[in-house]
Amino acid sequence: MKPLAVLSMVLSLFVLAVPTFSQQSTQHAFLWTRASGMQDLGSLGGSSYAQTINSSGEVAGYFVTTLGDLHAFVWTASSGMQDIGTLGGTASVAFGINDAGQVSGWATTATGDVHAFLWTASGGMQDIGTLGGSSSQANAVNNNGAAAGDSLTTGDSIDHAFIRTAIGRMWDLGTLGGTNSYANALNIHNAVVGNSLTVTGDEHAFLWTKTTGMQDLGTLGGTSTAIGINALNAVVGFSVYSGGSPFHAFLWTQSGGMQDLGTVGASGANSDAFGINRFGQIAGYSYTDSSNSVYHAAIWGFNHKIQDIGTLGGQNSSALAINDLGQVVGDSDIQ
Repeated sequence: MKPLAVLSMVLSLFVLAVPTFSQQSTQHAFLWTRASGMQDLGSLGGSSYAQTINSSGEVAGYFVTTLGDLHAFVWTASSGMQDIGTLGGTASVAFGINDAGQVSGWATTATGDVHAFLWTASGGMQDIGTLGGSSSQANAVNNNGAAAGDSLTTGDSIDHAFIRTAIGRMWDLGTLGGTNSYANALNIHNAVVGNSLTVTGDEHAFLWTKTTGMQDLGTLGGTSTAIGINALNAVVGFSVYSGGSPFHAFLWTQSGGMQDLGTVGASGANSDAFGINRFGQIAGYSYTDSSNSVYHAAIWGFNHKIQDIGTLGGQNSSALAINDLGQVVGDSDIQ
């Protein structure tokens, strides 16, 4: 799933290995290209965070309003950043966008519940419901209009990953034998990735397809979470080593299994991968020092060699998604 550094103040459905942003710093969403470097996408209030990008360079994410609420946005080169509203409540966050401009995420309702949504420019924000519980969120939407995410089930004690088809049917994807599961991404073939508790209570990355069900992708020794997938079912995420540290970005393929993608060089540093395009280019971040105090947005190229892509002038940055043109989005300290 997507980084919840700010979102965790509002909702704690799950926890990822993401950097903890300084309360004193301001972050802005960015768009990076190899030709132009890192472009500040601005904000409609306080800090802003880009979560995803489609093949046309349209970006979705969220920003902090002047009142301190979170609001989902869509950004385009022609129109800039647009607040896409809520489901009647005070907050919303966008996590996914497809090539038709359809956006997925979560928003609060008038009664204060958190529900998954799909948004279009023509139709606005649509509540897509839950698996029977009071809360849900849609973390990705593909070009077929299918969405994936997670929801509390009836009784509000268990979260399960789901896929919602383009015709509106929501499927519970189950677990790897434990209680909870969370879906973080899906591809054009409706293959879903995420993380689930196993029967022993450990958290493992999974790949789900309609034909095979939920497959355990293993770990680098400890726990693991899958966050991104491309059209070829190549999966990225992070895994913790045995002993609890460090955690490293990984690439998983059916033929090669789980491969450690490493860091920018410091021994003992952490890294994470969030997105992978059809050509195998990967976006994420790596800590630059062994004390894990400074992290930078990073990309792994065709040879999976890591590249630090810098910041917007501040100390820290993180890359969240990459499209097939090699355009990268994320967020960075601006001072």
